[in-house]
Amino acid sequence: NKSEVYRMLDTMEDLNVIQQNQEKEKYRLGLKLFELGQKVSIHKNFISKARPYMEDLVKRAGETAHLAIYKDQKVYFMDKVVGRHDLQINSQIGSEKPLHCTGLGKVMLAFAEPDYRSVIDSGKLEAVTKNTITNKSLLKEEIERIKNIGFALDLEENEIGLVCVAVPVFDARGKCIAAISTSGPSARFNKNEIQTYTGDLKYTANQLKHIFG
Repeated sequence: NKSEVYRMLDTMEDLNVIQQNQEKEKYRLGLKLFELGQKVSIHKNFISKARPYMEDLVKRAGETAHLAIYKDQKVYFMDKVVGRHDLQINSQIGSEKPLHCTGLGKVMLAFAEPDYRSVIDSGKLEAVTKNTITNKSLLKEEIERIKNIGFALDLEENEIGLVCVAVPVFDARGKCIAAISTSGPSARFNKNEIQTYTGDLKYTANQLKHIFG
């Protein structure tokens, strides 16, 4: 009915999705859509530039790789390149994950969030698996350790049977702009392999640094 339509139009106008011409009483697209369109364009450009290096990472590591950014205190998956083993991983491009139970998220807390202690204190650390860190003090200690060693591990904390190694991606000014990871089954991610994967990831992160510098 008309009243419902008008309510919807008022809401869209409040959000700046549409604007009304008071003289003609007609609507046009608002600046919010332009702003969103600009962000989508920037993200697409970011992904397209990073994709060849992500594919090269997968060729070297053989495992699935992810590219993510820090958004609204969550991990936002920008891209995913499936490894040669074609392992089924519960991740989708455009989806979000909590920070505390993912390697990518812990990297974000360590390098992209200046006040990570407040973020941890204000959030709820839900147990996704039996291995998820749910103690805030322990998570803070983990983040400090990650700051020192330069990479993060997800040891079946987000998905049983799955291990993830993640590193930050910095721009030329030293700002953490993203994170990348390699994921695979725990059977293949022994201590020696983790060191190899970390080296591969840091090499790729350094390549991306020069692109987005």
